Amino acid sequence: MPLLDWRDARHFDAHRDLPCVLCGRPTPMRSHDREPVHKVCAENWCDQNPRSNRFHN
Repeated sequence: MPLLDWRDARHFDAHRDLPCVLCGRPTPMRSHDREPVHKVCAENWCDQNPRSNRFHN
């Protein structure tokens, strides 16, 4: 699977960190649905759940 492309500024919240929905550690990153999630956590989740499009644009 290709790496997720989150270069768009909408994937970054410069004002606050929130707990990652997958690991619980703070992150300024947001998915396309605005869920707080680290890019690496989302990529690992996608690898483990290939039929889901949860973190894909």
